[in-house]
Amino acid sequence: MASTSHDFWLHNLTPRVWKSLHMLVYLAYGLLVAHVSLGALQAETNPLLASVMATGAILVCTLHLMAGKKEAVTDAAVVPTGQFHEVCAVESIPENRARIVTLGQERIAIFRHGGKLSAVSNVCRHQQGPLGEGKIIDGCITCPWHGYQYDAETGASPPPFTDRVATYETLVANGKVLVNPCPR
Repeated sequence: MASTSHDFWLHNLTPRVWKSLHMLVYLAYGLLVAHVSLGALQAETNPLLASVMATGAILVCTLHLMAGKKEAVTDAAVVPTGQFHEVCAVESIPENRARIVTLGQERIAIFRHGGKLSAVSNVCRHQQGPLGEGKIIDGCITCPWHGYQYDAETGASPPPFTDRVATYETLVANGKVLVNPCPR
């Protein structure tokens, strides 16, 4: 797992290839667990252990499929570009935290900090972590996965880094946050 998480691979492979290889590690891990479990079950005479393991596997698979179906419905929504869309109430965004919204197929993290709102892509440029699950530390959006930081206003990483995430224009009207789905 750790070897596929290394920045060397992400830098030298495209993010799509890296993500595919990284996900294959999860598949290999799942197959290893299944192999060991089935080996242990061959010596077990009590059907309770087999039924508990089967129930657990079915539950995990079902939850993953349900989550994927929910995300597919959200991603399929078509949003006209070039106009602002109401996404949430200002009060629903905690201070120095974000609310993640989806406009079309883009997930946008809207942060509230120091009386201001900032909207950025929810995807960290480092290893595609969920920026909206992070928080603002020392004035920068901080990715919860590896601590990468971005300026909330510009989307730029602090020097000497050069990474940048897309930013979105926001408006507040009647306590509601409106976002333009076209990145700046």
